[in-house]
Formats: sequence, structure tokens, C-alpha cells
Amino acid sequence: MRNTLLALAVGILLSGCGSSQQFPAVPTNLDKDSAAHKTFEMTAEHFHFTPEELHVPQGTLVTLKITAIDDTHGFNLGAFGIDEEIPEKETKTVTFYAAKKGEYGFHCSHFCGIGHFGMTGKLIVE
Repeated sequence: MRNTLLALAVGILLSGCGSSQQFPAVPTNLDKDSAAHKTFEMTAEHFHFTPEELHVPQGTLVTLKITAIDDTHGFNLGAFGIDEEIPEKETKTVTFYAAKKGEYGFHCSHFCGIGHFGMTGKLIVE
């Protein structure tokens, strides 16, 4: 019994040691004057983001201005360390540097009703 508990405890501890690739929101050494900059106006309402898909070139400083229209929503872009709560009828602004090509999912991180789990989108860095 004791060995089983020990093995379980070790397993739980090790499960938290996984590597999750995460980029800094804005690198401290970034020359913001020379980086390309793209701004998106987004809305969060009725279980979807508009736009749901964003395209930016690699090396772009990205600013998202996200407005929650109908309820409090969240915006989580985990690969860039972004997780914001957006109160109803308010706008939050997040800025990050799209350093690496790839597809990065975002989702609503504040439960907003029955369609919450389908409230997702994608950032594509080309």
C-alpha cells in the first residue's frame, strides 16, 4: 500500500513537469520601432469570436482589441502566455510578438453559457 501511494505521488509530481512551448508576450530586446505591427479589432459574443481566424507574418508585433458584447468572456492564447477576462461591454487590449511560424489556438477562458466550449479561434503565423 505504501509503495502504491509513493508511486502515485511521484506520478502526480512528474505530470506537472511537462514542457509546454510558450513564447514571451513581447521580448524585452525587441526594437518596437522596426518591428511590423498589426492591430485587430475583435468581438466576443454569442459563443464566438469575430474574426475567428487571424493571419500575421512571422516577426509581427500583434495587438488585439477584444470587446465583450453580450456577457463577460475570457481570451486565452496560451502559447503566448495571454489569459484575460473581458467584462461585458468592455474592451481589453493585448499585445504580443509573433516570433515563430505556426497555428495557435485561442479560446474563451471564462464560462459564458452552453456554447462556451465551442468559442475558439486560431492565430496563424505565416
